[in-house]
Amino acid sequence: MMFKLSLTSVKKRWQDYLVLMLGLMIAISIFYMFQTLSLNTSFLEENIPSVSMVAIVFQLGAFLLAIITIVYIFYANSFLLSMRKKEYGMYMMLGAKKKKIGQMMAIETLFIGSFSIVVGLIMGTVLAKLMGDWLSSAIDLPSNTYEAFVPKALLITLIFFGILFLITTVVNVTKFMKTRTLDLLYSENQSERSKAKPLMTVVKICLSMILIGIGYICMVNIKTFQIIGVVVAIVTITPGTFLFFSSLVPVIVNKLKSWESMSGKKIRIFTLSQLSFKASSLAQVLGLVTMLLALSLGAVTVGQAFKNFAADLLSTNVNDAVVYNGTPEIQTVLDKLDAKEVITYHAKMVEKTKYFIQEELVKQPLLVQDEQEIGAPFKESKDLKLNHAYSYQNQGEGTIAQGFNQIADGYGNDALYESSYQVVTQAEFDQLASQVSTIQVIRVSDYQEQLPIFKELHQQELARHPELEYSNGKYEMYQQIQSMANGFMFMGFFLGIAFLAMLASCLMFKILTGAYQDIARYDMLHKIGVRRQLLMGSIRKEILAIFLAPAFLGVVHVLVGLKMFTIFIPNPYAYIAMPFAIYGCIYLGYYFITVYLYKDIVLPKK
Repeated sequence: MMFKLSLTSVKKRWQDYLVLMLGLMIAISIFYMFQTLSLNTSFLEENIPSVSMVAIVFQLGAFLLAIITIVYIFYANSFLLSMRKKEYGMYMMLGAKKKKIGQMMAIETLFIGSFSIVVGLIMGTVLAKLMGDWLSSAIDLPSNTYEAFVPKALLITLIFFGILFLITTVVNVTKFMKTRTLDLLYSENQSERSKAKPLMTVVKICLSMILIGIGYICMVNIKTFQIIGVVVAIVTITPGTFLFFSSLVPVIVNKLKSWESMSGKKIRIFTLSQLSFKASSLAQVLGLVTMLLALSLGAVTVGQAFKNFAADLLSTNVNDAVVYNGTPEIQTVLDKLDAKEVITYHAKMVEKTKYFIQEELVKQPLLVQDEQEIGAPFKESKDLKLNHAYSYQNQGEGTIAQGFNQIADGYGNDALYESSYQVVTQAEFDQLASQVSTIQVIRVSDYQEQLPIFKELHQQELARHPELEYSNGKYEMYQQIQSMANGFMFMGFFLGIAFLAMLASCLMFKILTGAYQDIARYDMLHKIGVRRQLLMGSIRKEILAIFLAPAFLGVVHVLVGLKMFTIFIPNPYAYIAMPFAIYGCIYLGYYFITVYLYKDIVLPKK
C-alpha cells in the first residue's frame, strides 16, 4: 500500500521530479562513462604511455563530478521537501503517522534514485561506446581492445550513488521527523525575508570583496604562487561568492527601490519588492549556481582551448621526422612523403658529446627559437662557434642546445638533456674514432595531412628497436598531445553539461519553490485591475534578474580564472567565443522554461 501511494505521489508531481531526475541521470551517465574510459586496463596497457594521461584526466573529472553531485542532490531534495511540506502536514491532520509518511518519503527517494541509476547506466554505456571510439580515432590508436562495459566501473558507480541516495533518504526523513505539524502546514506563509543589520552588512560586503580579491590575485599570479595559489583561490573565492550574494545584492536591490525615477514606472516597485523580499533566501542558491557556472563554463572553455592549442604545441618540434641510419624499409616509407625539405647531416658520438660538421651546418643551418616559449618563431643559427661544447647546463645556450636536440635520435638511447653538442671541421670530424651516423631531417607543409605515413614510419622505427618502451619522436609527441588535448576537451565538455544541468535545476527548483508563496500576491494584483501583460513583464524581469546575477559573477570568475592556464596555453582567451555562445543559448533556454513554469503557477488562468 505504501509503495503504491508513493508511486502515485511521484506520478502526481512528475514535472518537479523530472527536473531532478534529468540532472541525476546526466550526472550518473557521465560519471560511469569517465570511470569506463579510465578503467579500460587492456586498452591502456596496450597503448601506454601515450594514453596514460587520459586515465588521470577522466579520474579527475569523475572526482569533480562526484563532489558537485553530492551538493546538487542535497540541494534538490531539500527544495522538493520544502515544496511538499504542506501536503505532508495535511496527511498528518487527517490522521497519518509521521513514521508512515517518513516511509513514503524514503520509498519515493529510493525509487527516484534507483530509476535514475538504471537509466543513467544505460545512457552511460552508450556514451562510453560512442566516445571511446571517437577518442581512439582522435588519438589515432587501435580500439579493438576497448570495452564500453566495464564491471568495475559499474560497481563503483552503483556503490557511490547507492550510498549517496541512502544518506539523502536518511537526512530527508530525519529532517521531516523533527519538523512540527504546524510548521509543515504553514510553511508557505513563512516569510523568506530576514532583517539585516547595517554594520554586519558592511562587514560582510568588505569581507566578500577581500576574499574574492585574494582569490583573483592568486589566479592572476599563478606562476608565482603555483599549486598553493590554486588552493588559496578555491578556499577564498567560494565563501567570498556566497557572502557577496548574502550582503551586496540585497543592498543593490534596496537602492534601486529607493530610486523613484527607476522604481516609479508601471509596477517596477512590485518587481523590486519581490526581489528584495527573496534576496536573503536566494543568497545560498545564487552562490552555488555561480560556482557551478564558473566550473562548468571554465571546464568547457579550457577543454576547447587545449584542443585548439594542440596544433601550436606540436609546432614546437620544427622537424617532422628525424631518421638515423635509415634502413631500406624506412627509406621506402620516406619516399611516400610529400616533403618540403629534406636535409642530411652526419654526426659522431664520443662519450656524451655529439659532434657535427661545420660545413654542413653552414649550408643547412639549425633552426632555433629566439625564446624557449611555445609559439616563439624559429630562425637560422649561422654563427655557431667551432670546438665549443653547447649544453643546456651552460647559461644562455638553452636555445642552441634545443636546436641540436631537435635533430637528436628520437629512437636512440641519447641522454638528451645531459649531452653536449660540438661543431668541428670536416678534417677534425674524420679523425674522431667513432661510428658515423647519417641523419635525415624531413619537414612537410602539413603534418596531420600525412599522418598515416608518419604512423607507418613510427612503426618501422619501433620494429628495429623492439626494446624501446616509448620514443622521443614527433609521432609519439603527437599522440601524447592529442590524448591530453582531446581528453581535456572531452572531459570539459561533459563536465560542463553535467554542471550546467545541475545549476539550472537548482535555480529552477528554488524559484518554483517560492512561486507557491507568490500566488496570493499576483492574484491580488489581478483583482485590482493590473493587466496580465504587466504581470507577465514583472515575472520575466524578476526571474531575469535572478538568472543574470550568478551569470555575471560566474563569467567574471571564468575570465580571471583563465589566467591560471597561461602556464600551458599562451592565450586561452582566444578560444572563448564558442563556449560562451553555447552556454549563453542553453542558459537562456533554462530561463524561458523557468518563466513559463512560474507563470503557469502564479498567474490566474484565462
